[in-house]
Amino acid sequence: MLRRTGSARTEPGTVLLVASDPLVIAATRDAARRLAGLPPVLVTTSAEALSRMVGPGTAPSHLVVESGAGSLALMTAARDPFNGTDVVIVTRPGQEPPYGLRQAPAEGARLAAALAGRLPDNDSPASDAAALAAGLARGEITVRFQPMVRLSDRRPVMVEALARWERPTAALGAADFIPMAECAGLARALTQAVARRAVTELLAQRQGRHIRLSFNIPLSELLKPDLPVWLSRLAAQSGLPPADLLLELTESTHVRDRALLRRALLRLRDAGFGVLVDDLALHDGRRFLLDLPFVGVKLDRKLVVAMPTSRRARAEVEQVVRHARRRGMVVIAEGVTDTQIWRAIAAAGCDLAQGFGVGRPLPPTALRAWIAAWSAAAVPEPQPE
Repeated sequence: MLRRTGSARTEPGTVLLVASDPLVIAATRDAARRLAGLPPVLVTTSAEALSRMVGPGTAPSHLVVESGAGSLALMTAARDPFNGTDVVIVTRPGQEPPYGLRQAPAEGARLAAALAGRLPDNDSPASDAAALAAGLARGEITVRFQPMVRLSDRRPVMVEALARWERPTAALGAADFIPMAECAGLARALTQAVARRAVTELLAQRQGRHIRLSFNIPLSELLKPDLPVWLSRLAAQSGLPPADLLLELTESTHVRDRALLRRALLRLRDAGFGVLVDDLALHDGRRFLLDLPFVGVKLDRKLVVAMPTSRRARAEVEQVVRHARRRGMVVIAEGVTDTQIWRAIAAAGCDLAQGFGVGRPLPPTALRAWIAAWSAAAVPEPQPE
């Protein structure tokens, strides 16, 4: 049987096979031949399969793993309901599949049926605020890390924590429950849950490397006078320097009182925390925010994707970059998916890149593999003479 994760794809990926048993390898190749349009099977190692699952570019369409052959990190990534890859565990009679995954026998026709099968996506919306409150109490809010690299040397420097609600019966993305949380008065509890989980996971996975963390926060929470208090407490308890914890002001609420927002930003700055303007779009009505004491701005993915072919988009980004330079702000380009976009944002003077071309949202246990892969490809730091 096949567990479906993610939404339908518009292009085929690769079938990754982690196995050493010749019978399993032959059965998987036989299954691929039986299915028209299934991509070629690539026999690989557990480490390489993990790298391909969490690295940049198109996700593998399927991961086929011989029972017992996958590493702990690979199996954790395989269980992630947001990973975009369909997973099949091939077992011998009497073997039990790993918890949370389903199995198929090492036989071509039945394995082909598993590879072709589909289960409904777990994308049903949250039922009500009471269910979310209960989920918060039970620790069901988790995070995925969307990584960022520095354009000048391709070095990993930051991750954005994306909220997920992993209910017993469904795995929900942020859009399915965050608006409800804000309307139901649960924004503070949700923000704190995400921040605590993200800080804990990052410190466990970054292996001593200097990787900063950002997470979204609504305007209503940003304006509260006690925000620096609980953030400082979190930083002190975890040992994470306040400068390594950045907040991203979401675009969901219109700013009506600039003076009030300025005071909030200064309070946070005095406590050591920086705030980013999130998702600045083409001709965005929030451009006035760039005159307030933010530490940086994130460019909307639609604006970034348009840059290689749109002179207007390039001019807009170049103008934002010039303004940011004058104010000592960092510019982060979201939606970076290919080399054309990378060249365009680099030419415009952006500082950091984020998007599927850098890395897909990762379960925390996959962060080490992503950091190692990008660190190996980074421009070497100059050695002291």
